[in-house]
Amino acid sequence: MALITEPGAYADIAAEDYHGNADLLPELSLSSSGMKLLLAKSPRHFWHASPLNPNRQEQDKPHYAIGKAAHDLILLPNRWHDFYHVLPEGFTRAGTKKWATAIEEADAAQESGLTILRHEDAETAQRMADVLRSNEYAVMALTNGVTEETLVWRDPITGRWFRARTDFRPNSILARQRVRIVPDLKFVAPEHASPDGFRRAIHRFGYHMTAAHYWDGIKAVFGIAPTHWVHVVVEKEEPHCVSLYELPAEDIERGRAECRKAAFLFDRCMSEGHWPGYADTPAPVGLPEWARKNLDFEHQMAAAA
Repeated sequence: MALITEPGAYADIAAEDYHGNADLLPELSLSSSGMKLLLAKSPRHFWHASPLNPNRQEQDKPHYAIGKAAHDLILLPNRWHDFYHVLPEGFTRAGTKKWATAIEEADAAQESGLTILRHEDAETAQRMADVLRSNEYAVMALTNGVTEETLVWRDPITGRWFRARTDFRPNSILARQRVRIVPDLKFVAPEHASPDGFRRAIHRFGYHMTAAHYWDGIKAVFGIAPTHWVHVVVEKEEPHCVSLYELPAEDIERGRAECRKAAFLFDRCMSEGHWPGYADTPAPVGLPEWARKNLDFEHQMAAAA
């Protein structure tokens, strides 16, 4: 039995169910991360990472832990300790006598599904959260709304199930206010924190596709679209600079076009029951165009000489 059988907004869906439960919806659904995987790699990669794969394994990404911890400190402060266990300062498993109790507690926390954080990583997450809270505009953007809300709807063109999990859905959507700003919280490496760096991050990580997909989901579920999309960006390293970057509407439209390509590809794969890789049949692949031009130019110069 599916956890969700009707389109709508659901506040009580666990992150584990949203990301990996094969019975979340009556059939396989498409998220923005799935769309990006379909286009950036292949349908085979999408299938491999999906609940359709009976041998799918969760991929741990330890380098995401600090950002995720800060993310949850800001958006889910009252439930933070439900998800994380912080090791004592100076903890090492080599000190089996000194840290016997701490080792036992850490093992129990890990067994219960909590994320284990080093003491220094938890402190870094706390500093990032504190810096964000000192920015009044960032606080305003993340106030008066619902966090971690799951949206599900049917694509009006293909009829397939779509899903999204917003960081923060402002109450201005429900109130149908004239200005409806949806924030998206991002913790980024220093090279992506500046305006130029974040432009590259938008392209590299497909943030414009995420915005378009969530935008359409909000409109499908609530009957009204956002008016603005703002990335609340926090630098992962000191001084943890907080920046607010509004995504232009024209780039959201570009993201929407990419999402549509992914939706059609997903629909075709679902209909055919076939999830191809990069090139299941022979396909011509030669030198990159820049290399061809360089070699052709060198050969022309050599011939002229």
